[in-house]
Amino acid sequence: MQRDAASSTPALVAPVPVTAAPQSRASTTVSSTVPATTAETTMVSTPKAIYRFSNVGAAPASIVMRDYKKQSPSGGLVDLAVANAPLLGYRLVTPTDTADLSQVPFSLSRARNTKGDEVLTYRASVKNLPVSIAYTIPADTAASYVIHVDGRVEGTQGQTYLLTELPRTLQPTEVDTAGDYHSLAYSFKPQRDRAGSVLFSGLDPGEKTLEAGPLNWAAIKNKYFVFGILASPNGTPFSEVTLTGGPRTSKIATSASASVVQAIRDNAFSFDIYAGPQESQRLMRMGRDFDHVNPYGWRFLQGVVHPIASKAIQGLLWMHNRLSLSYGWVLIILGILVRLALWPLNQSTMRSSLKMQELQPKLQAAQKKYKDPVQQREAIMKVYHDAGVSPFAGLTGCLPALLPMPILFALFFVFQNTIEFRGVPFGWLHDISVKDPYYVLPLLMGASMYVLSWIGMRNAPPNPQAKMMGYMFPVMMTVVLLNMASGLNLYYTAQNIAALPQQWLLARERARARPAG
Repeated sequence: MQRDAASSTPALVAPVPVTAAPQSRASTTVSSTVPATTAETTMVSTPKAIYRFSNVGAAPASIVMRDYKKQSPSGGLVDLAVANAPLLGYRLVTPTDTADLSQVPFSLSRARNTKGDEVLTYRASVKNLPVSIAYTIPADTAASYVIHVDGRVEGTQGQTYLLTELPRTLQPTEVDTAGDYHSLAYSFKPQRDRAGSVLFSGLDPGEKTLEAGPLNWAAIKNKYFVFGILASPNGTPFSEVTLTGGPRTSKIATSASASVVQAIRDNAFSFDIYAGPQESQRLMRMGRDFDHVNPYGWRFLQGVVHPIASKAIQGLLWMHNRLSLSYGWVLIILGILVRLALWPLNQSTMRSSLKMQELQPKLQAAQKKYKDPVQQREAIMKVYHDAGVSPFAGLTGCLPALLPMPILFALFFVFQNTIEFRGVPFGWLHDISVKDPYYVLPLLMGASMYVLSWIGMRNAPPNPQAKMMGYMFPVMMTVVLLNMASGLNLYYTAQNIAALPQQWLLARERARARPAG
């Protein structure tokens, strides 16, 4: 750990000792107090991250992740912060005034508690109110990327609130810088509702939107990383968050602002900071539904898509860890397993289709014989009844094609921000989370889908509409998935190829059942 001197900053408020320091999570041992006269940066290093805190504003100034490298042209390790912009900003709102802490120099005392956690406590007098903010950086690697924040404000009269400003943007980390900016969003979790998310591009410059609380957490995220503040499990939830669109210098929205309100109870406030990768298992361990920081399926479809997406991720991670296979092979296996699971349904549907094919002459005869709609309907229902076939059997024939779609739809969202896939090579693919640079997989996916349709139409009664769809649907899906993640194309291609043997067997069975002549 070290302290780096930075440029001098005028002292707006003199730091003073605070007698009532925040209560840390365990008793502290030896500590040292350093009076702050200039802007200084203090560094805390852990196995997973390097944290830098500024005494001016008593806020984290930089968080560097040791395990992740930027794939953007600038290179280096991933740092969420933008130069000269703190990751957090604080304001105190009292019944009579609002105090901005972002330019206030604080004094620092450093200590270790009995668990070995590093504790940085910043103190200052703001508007004659003793203020202290303590950051506890856990030594336990299981709590990586987490910081505990405890604060106190003494001498207030009436209800006081803490306004916490989230970062206005995050530094791009991917090769596709524009795509990373397009992923910028603020997320939040009301206690009584599903998680929500607002893309920066969804906020016009200066436009404000209020998300009412109580809230469990609020966060800013890009494609693969997230910076969030979470209300303490047994503490005071956040009251609300106000989102404001930032200025734009191009069509891409690169900045916005979010102000989170929390009531100060008994002169104290507390929350947790998570600043790290969007690893699903790590986010789940945070609790408070923080794994919903990416609300798959948007808000109106979240109840359906998110559970499927979460199970898909868990299944992929389980296979990857248990089978010790790369994610490319895991996706291939998943595609094959989905088709095998649908095999009995395909067989049953085919049997119904064959019966419907046999009934067509009788149904046409009934339609010709009875012109009265009521008699015609009764005659048709009798044909179905005598054959033991449901009138809806034709509709169920679409089920085998439709059932894999929810998984495909969920995987579409999964590949947008599942960091486990980031930078994973497979075959000629350097990264299965981005598009195939040679477009081999999208074309192979489209070709396999066409072959699947062509075999399915063999020995079937002539149907111009089905024939047209057999040509159009593969072309449409190829265009849709052309620039999607190559892993998504890999999964769908494997599923199509795995379905070919059964489609061929069903086509043969259809040929045998077709009346001679």
